[in-house]
Amino acid sequence: MRCMLLSVATALTTMALKAGAAWITGSVGLLSDALESGVNLVAAVVGVFALRAAAKPPDENHDFGHGK
Repeated sequence: MRCMLLSVATALTTMALKAGAAWITGSVGLLSDALESGVNLVAAVVGVFALRAAAKPPDENHDFGHGK
């Protein structure tokens, strides 16, 4: 879980740095790259939710837990 949270933080930092560089330089290419990095952020957030769901203990519908 720590690695996925680090992935979210890294994606946010990357987007911020690229957006800041785009703002300073006026580069549309850097702005586009910053927005494209949003895909990495979405993937990291989905990964966090997936790990949380997989970590749930067994219940009446999932005899062996949610991990598989």
